[in-house]
Amino acid sequence: MSSRPTLTFEQARGWNARRRTCGRFFAAVLSAAVSSGILLAQGATPAAAQSAVELPVAFQVKNTNTSPASCSSGLADGATYTIRGHISGPPAALASGKAELITIYLFGYEAGEWNWDLKGVPGYDYASEVAKKGQVSLTLDELGYGASGHPANGNETCEGAEADITHQIIQKLRHGEYTLPESPTIEFSKVVLAGHDVGGQVAEVEAYSYKDIDGLILVSFADQGFSPYIIETETIAAFQTCTESASGYAHLISDEEFRTVPFYNTDPRVIEATAALRNTNPCGIIRSAPATLVPDHALAPQIKVPVLIVFGENDQLVTSRQGQEEEEGVFSGSPDKKTVFIRDAGHFVMFSRTAEVFDATLTEWLRSRFETP
Repeated sequence: MSSRPTLTFEQARGWNARRRTCGRFFAAVLSAAVSSGILLAQGATPAAAQSAVELPVAFQVKNTNTSPASCSSGLADGATYTIRGHISGPPAALASGKAELITIYLFGYEAGEWNWDLKGVPGYDYASEVAKKGQVSLTLDELGYGASGHPANGNETCEGAEADITHQIIQKLRHGEYTLPESPTIEFSKVVLAGHDVGGQVAEVEAYSYKDIDGLILVSFADQGFSPYIIETETIAAFQTCTESASGYAHLISDEEFRTVPFYNTDPRVIEATAALRNTNPCGIIRSAPATLVPDHALAPQIKVPVLIVFGENDQLVTSRQGQEEEEGVFSGSPDKKTVFIRDAGHFVMFSRTAEVFDATLTEWLRSRFETP
């Protein structure tokens, strides 16, 4: 299995919107058993596949920030926006007005809904792959990205506002208060929140601010151990790139960096597909991320739900291995914490050639915690 060599900072240095159609995707997916504690995922065992369906969905939300994570570059504008995405799952789970569990998936810098729902390269559409194993997912374009609403200026939102919006979506999922074209809406009794990269930080803020989820999954994000590369990159983006941006939207890194730095052991077709889809980021999110670490450390111990933390074994783009291993300690209030390192995977762990192990790891964790025996 090939892998990409480690890159220097000089080799490294943003990530475009797309609209998507609903479709059907059929195939097999693998499921892995994950042992307790910090471990290295070794492999997966095959299991029977189901069919999967993907339904377009829309939520009306307000761009407000009622979380403890402040907007560092101004206030959220308070306007109403439409957040668009898709609910994916096995047809049987979406056939009635009530369902047990849905997992919401947030993404990080440069990304979009495609982070968890990539079309065009078989095997890398995470939402479809786990749907075939019985899981229901909500993938979406967050505020300021892709097909969802965009504030007039990207400084008019922040991580705290994204957490507030996620909280609004969670409540709407629980009560069926959203738009599902040509289908009755579904009320979900349990909601798990997952986030990749700074989407993990937004998920963490939502969890300790509103305490309305049943489980938390962080992927490729830690609250400490930051690399010199990411510190310098964040600083340049916040104080130079965003200052020069009249729209308040900017890329965090260059196209060349995007095609190299976040990926490890990745099919070139995946890199090309994601590079064509990468988005600019609202500058309010870039600028608020460092300050959000303060409430993270102070308030994360209030999170009482099960927590799964996942890293690619070859990912030290954002944080050191020590910082990754210490992340469990941030969640001292949770009685159920697990850290998993996926072999031969990088920062975009869901896009490495070991993606099936990543998919199976999350599926098994969700099953073991939230499915009724």
